[in-house]
This record gives sequence, C-alpha cells and structure tokens, in this order.
Amino acid sequence: MKIKAVGAYSAKQPLEPMDITRREPGPHDVKIEIAYCGVCHSDIHQVRSEWAGTVYPCVPGHEIVGRVVAVGDQVEKYAPGRSGRCRLYCRQL
Repeated sequence: MKIKAVGAYSAKQPLEPMDITRREPGPHDVKIEIAYCGVCHSDIHQVRSEWAGTVYPCVPGHEIVGRVVAVGDQVEKYAPGRSGRCRLYCRQL
C-alpha cells in the first residue's frame, strides 16, 4: 500500500514529502489515519544517522495523533473510529 510521508533519503538530505510503500496490515495490526505528528530532537538524531540503525528512507515522528481506521481480525482492544484518550485538542478531531 502506498502512503504519503515526510522523510529523508539519506543523512545529508533535508526532510521532504515522499510516497513510501508499506505492507498491508495483518491480523494483529491496527491501521491509524495520522492527523498530526510531532518530530522531536531524537527523531532528528535518527534522521541524521547520529544513532545506530538508521534505515533510509527514514520517516521521523513517533508522537502521533490519529484515528483507528481498521483493525486485524485478531485485534480485540481497538476498533475503527476510536481515537484514544485526549484532554484538549484531540476532542476537536
């Protein structure tokens, strides 16, 4: 499946919009439509390959806000439409 992302193709390149291919979700996976994503300095270290294990293209951002849009048939804890717990801005989604 093709998705839109922002990432870098190497440690020396700036972040840029890109299309990447992801595998289809499996029976234990939760598919999330990401509305917002924070990028912290840890993400920048990873993009710049300052920490071991960077794989390119590298798409930073592990602080997300989104909605569950699909779940695998083995997932019991989450359901489509669920957005988790939020106290402030998430209620506007």
